[in-house]
Amino acid sequence: MGFVFGFLGACLGIVAGVAIIAWFIYMKVRRVIGKEEMKELVSAAKQAKDFEQQEYARPKSIGGITNLIEPEIIRDFGDFNKDLLFSKVERNLISIFSALENKTLSNIRNDKDLLYMTSTLEEQINDMRGTGRSVKYDDVKFHNHAIKAYNKSKGRATITVASTVEYYYDNNDKKINKTFFKDVKKQTRYTTKYVYVYDESAFDYNATTFSITCPNCGAALEFFGAGNCKYCGSYIEPINLKNWFIVSYKEDY
Repeated sequence: MGFVFGFLGACLGIVAGVAIIAWFIYMKVRRVIGKEEMKELVSAAKQAKDFEQQEYARPKSIGGITNLIEPEIIRDFGDFNKDLLFSKVERNLISIFSALENKTLSNIRNDKDLLYMTSTLEEQINDMRGTGRSVKYDDVKFHNHAIKAYNKSKGRATITVASTVEYYYDNNDKKINKTFFKDVKKQTRYTTKYVYVYDESAFDYNATTFSITCPNCGAALEFFGAGNCKYCGSYIEPINLKNWFIVSYKEDY
């Protein structure tokens, strides 16, 4: 028991010592720059924190040229519907958030919409596990979407979409002042890219920056048609590439 009281006393002594040193530094700085200037400095620091919180919670804007690009996409893909694509963006991002939050791909292995994302997410989840990081997204809501770019090359078409979103965000990063942002909903923006393979004969698989993985073992696949995974032997159904698939996402604000 004596050891416990001694330990607590030592801790209190350290806390008191730090407080005294902080007060000494404060008074010394105030003497150097003056009382009024010190008040201004403290006020400026408070204003900076207030601005940071306001910026964190400020609804973000997006730039896009949907009205200009949409007719071009419809000329190439007559059944294209931007609202359906925007709905897909929301579903895909929520699935990605869930996978990162739970640190597992179990719920998206067989999600064909995330065909090209499993290897990327697996790397992110393994990195989170290795560093002990965790994230949490609560009450996710989307506001606006806009098409930013569209291009066709080497058998595939790519659409870039900007989206504004809000959620309660938490992680275990010690660099973030959790108390300061407690109960404050984060307003942010994401950019996603979607690809449609319109010509498989011209599609250069090896030149892509994404990969297709086996839904059973996660190994990279080198074919689109029916076949067996060379690692686990699982039968792979033919992959229908006539669809818009997400190939990348990033928070860009």
